Parts: sequence; C-alpha cells; structure tokens
Amino acid sequence: MLRTQQQPAMTSTFPLRLRRTPWTTVIRNAWLTSVSLAIVLAVLPAWLSHALKPFLFTVPLAMFVAKDLVHFPDALARTRTLLAARRWRSLPAAWLPPELVGLIRTDRALRRGFLDWLLRKPTTNLPAAGQAFGYLEQGAYRTGVAIALFCIFVEMPLDAAVVPLLVNDPGAARILHALMFGSCLSGLVWVLGDRRLVGAGRHVLDAEGLHLHIGARTEGTIPRAAIAACERVNEPVQAWCRRHGIAPIDTLVASPLDKPNTVLILHDDCPVRLTHWGVTREGLACVFLYVDRPDALAAALRQL
Repeated sequence: MLRTQQQPAMTSTFPLRLRRTPWTTVIRNAWLTSVSLAIVLAVLPAWLSHALKPFLFTVPLAMFVAKDLVHFPDALARTRTLLAARRWRSLPAAWLPPELVGLIRTDRALRRGFLDWLLRKPTTNLPAAGQAFGYLEQGAYRTGVAIALFCIFVEMPLDAAVVPLLVNDPGAARILHALMFGSCLSGLVWVLGDRRLVGAGRHVLDAEGLHLHIGARTEGTIPRAAIAACERVNEPVQAWCRRHGIAPIDTLVASPLDKPNTVLILHDDCPVRLTHWGVTREGLACVFLYVDRPDALAAALRQL
C-alpha cells in the first residue's frame, strides 16, 4: 500500500516539514534567495542597499542553521550510539549532516574505483546466480561520460590561455593554474572512477530479492516480500509522486544518468535499507529505477 503524504496534524509544523526537506532543496532555496536578494539590492537606492547588504549573507546562512537545529536530536542520538559502542573516532561525523558524510564516502569510493581501474583489478560483489538487468546498453551514461571527459580536457588549455589575460600578477596566476589543474584532475578521477564502478554493475534478481548495484551511488537488496508492485513510468518522478500523493523524501531514484522508467512500490510493513550516495535510506515508499528492459523486470517479479 502506498505511503501517502497524509500525516497527523502535528507534522504540518514548520520544524517537522523542514526536517523532511532534503538538503539539496535547502541548498537550492538558499542559492535562489541569494540571487533574488542580490537583484533587489541592485535596484534599490545606494543608502538602502548598503543598509540591507548584511541580509544577503545572513538570510541564506539562516536556512542552513535552521536545518541543522531541527536535526539536533538526530545528532544526539547518533552520539549516544557511538559512545555506547566506544567508537570515539566516529564522533565528529555524528555532528555533520549525513548527506555530507555520504558525499565524503562517495568521494573515497570513486577514488578507490579509479585506482582499481589503473591496477586492472576485477570488480564484482553481486550474487553469481540470478537474472541480471543492466542499465547501460540503451542508456545515455556512456555518452555522458564521453562529454564529461571532453569538457575536462578542453577546460585545461582554455584555463591556461584565459588566466594570463585576466590576472597580471604571476604569483596569483600560478596559484590559479594549480587550482584549476587540481580541479580538472579531481574531475578526471571522479569520472573514470565512477565509470569503472558503474560499468561493472547491474541489478540481479533472485529468490531472495532484487539486488541493486550502481557503482558507488546506490547499493542494497530489496526483499521480494517488500515489493508490492512494479510499474512502468512514462512521466517525471515529481509528477508521478504528486499524482499518487507520495512525498519525495519517501522515494529513491536509482539511475546512472537516465530518467527512471520503472518504479518499485514497497509495502509499509517490510523494512528496506539501501545505501544511496553513501547515506543509508529507510522508510521508503517506492524506488525508481532505470533498466534497459523494464517489462522483463516486471514480468520476472511477477513470476517469483
């Protein structure tokens, strides 16, 4: 049965709604607020613009502070758990946003994937038995990787040519060259590491359930008993969620690059734990996938 947005009355309060708002949405809203304030200040009289200029920084910062404050009970709970387990080294991470910790884990996994690619190490940690469902044959991921690599290699000579035209100080120019080269090198490592990990992955369906694996992005097993239905999706995820009354925070999109074409609707009483961008996700209502053969996946799930 679908988990809809109909919640008890108290969930409509601002702190609880902010707690369920993803960090990506908070970052987007803070950026839009900064741009809007900058435009307003540009058209105001100079004396008024100067008086209101501090709001250009304090208002977006207040959004991040509010988001941190509503997650304070979660940080306390994580701290108590780590103290009980005597995991002292993990205490600093308990006070960071889980999404930030997840990005650090993802960065580490991508760098490890790049080293595995250099050393030509075999990569597979999926069940040997079962029906495999790929996501690269008909998708646009390989094209996206090619475009990203082209942009990285084009950016380096462009940076080398443009920086001397904008910066007259040789010392500052060398620093900018080093920073830009480092960013390009990091981007190259991330792209090749992600290509290595994603290229070795596939989803596998067996009697236990559906094992998801998209490189360092999404990993975990959805038990067969937790899947209520499998449907084709021919519309944007947001539109599908609005039509079914599902909160976006209760969904997960598992796709290398392409728009999802399949949705797995989950039972409420069967817990599912998936790792998505280094963060453990629970309490999901549905999982959106992109697979090369969505109809075959739906048929295979019905046969189990």
